[in-house]
Amino acid sequence: MARAANLLTLVPCREHPWEVGDDGRVRVLVPRYGAHALGRWLARNFGARPISVRLDRLGSAVWRACDGEASVDAIAARLEAELGPKEAPGHDRLARFFAEMDRGRLIRWRKT
Repeated sequence: MARAANLLTLVPCREHPWEVGDDGRVRVLVPRYGAHALGRWLARNFGARPISVRLDRLGSAVWRACDGEASVDAIAARLEAELGPKEAPGHDRLARFFAEMDRGRLIRWRKT
């Protein structure tokens, strides 16, 4: 994660394709052998299906809000408006969620 910038001003951008299941939860489709040339070759030649990272209901709402344009602060405000103040994640919880997404290389960061 970009450490020099304020997290609230950064824009998270999705790195992988995703789909929504019948239950409304997001599944992020991560290439099994990575997105580099060797990984793509291995997946193509061995028929490897992508790894499906299944998000919970709140994680799915956050993932859908990551449109590549909204900052973390704007996403927090959007979720509070959609879910209400009791159910919306606080900034600390969002920071932990994005740290996990960054660690798993599911997102990349863009400065506003």
